[in-house]
Amino acid sequence: MPGADDCLVDRGDRWILAGVAMGIVVRVAMLIARLGDAVPFSDTLWYTAQAKALRKGLGFDDLFTGDPTAEHGPLTPILLSPATTADGQRALMALYGVVGLLVLVVVARRLLSPLAARVAVFVAALYPNIWMHESVHMSEALAIGLVSTTILCMLAVREHGRWWAAAALGIAIGLAALARSELAMLAPLCALVVWRHSPGRRLMNAGVVLVAALVVVAPWVALNLSRFDEPTFLTTNDGTTWIGANCDDTYSGGNTGSWTVFCAIDVEGLDDDADASVRSARQRELAFEYIGDHAGRVPVVVVARLARTLDLYGVSNMISGDVGEDKFEWVAWLGVVSFWMLAPLTVVGMRAMGRRDRALLLPVMVTVLVTTVVFYGAHRIRAPLEPAVVLASAVGVSSLVDRWRSRPRGRGAPAVPARST
Repeated sequence: MPGADDCLVDRGDRWILAGVAMGIVVRVAMLIARLGDAVPFSDTLWYTAQAKALRKGLGFDDLFTGDPTAEHGPLTPILLSPATTADGQRALMALYGVVGLLVLVVVARRLLSPLAARVAVFVAALYPNIWMHESVHMSEALAIGLVSTTILCMLAVREHGRWWAAAALGIAIGLAALARSELAMLAPLCALVVWRHSPGRRLMNAGVVLVAALVVVAPWVALNLSRFDEPTFLTTNDGTTWIGANCDDTYSGGNTGSWTVFCAIDVEGLDDDADASVRSARQRELAFEYIGDHAGRVPVVVVARLARTLDLYGVSNMISGDVGEDKFEWVAWLGVVSFWMLAPLTVVGMRAMGRRDRALLLPVMVTVLVTTVVFYGAHRIRAPLEPAVVLASAVGVSSLVDRWRSRPRGRGAPAVPARST
């Protein structure tokens, strides 16, 4: 493994440089292709409108009712707010995507063998399931970049065992949770990895991870607790997610295992003037009632959710959802085919990795698994997993190449040792 003091790329390694350049070209090309596109009526509209409201100094209030809003985490609209137009916001997101690519390059260089690192850079540069999020007004691109940052910080804790590395890890996790609330699960999972695999004061470092993550999210949590009728921590979106994933439309038929907005529109037993937290609590209550009344279908639905996240079921249905979330249909299909190609290599790579290296990828894998099982299956749910797919599949390619190099060359011929990577 390259040393901790290695630079971003070795100037002599033209493959790494070529991969990074190709990734930037792809992202710029996608940005140019999207310039002038209207923002669809979906979560993208909330992010872009909220960013413009922040730029005007209006705070996190609903643009139509003026009531407090925490429909999603605050990080994405905050980072989009410097732009004055929708195209400017797309450009900012593309820039953040390039930064995320560079972070993933650093991880690959420090974690993987030279061959696997080169493969990882090209996969990260060309993998549609990463760059298709980077010209869209949503949180997935930031989540992907912050997951890469989290892996990098875990690697730093493992190498140095110092409190500052653990603090950086906690900060990265806190920011990830402010982008996508389910990524808060990374805090205890990464703390466990630190406790098990880092040198030095392992228990102290694990505690530093948790405290740093809490410090980052604390201002947002405190704001929400002060302005909503029901206790609200990160978002008021959980009720909408629960009810949209647990209703007749998502428990049978072609939408099984997915999420639908139509189940979240009309909420029984709710006053018209109820705030977002009360609405979310009522939606959550109705969802739990539905789950209890249809417990026999839950195993089938969970399997369908997992199959969706793995692109094994309901692919056309998910593609339609991707298009509704401002993604090109052909890019979404290209992402599906790419995942089909990388998934087996990811399994091979995870088996080939050492236990300590594998532990760096397990927290995000567990997080996406739990999110899928508990909520629903979709490409946006899988998005935080993509950096791990890139890294593990690159190891899979490298291990297969090593096996091919070491195979016997003929009857009675000695095996040719694999060239060191």
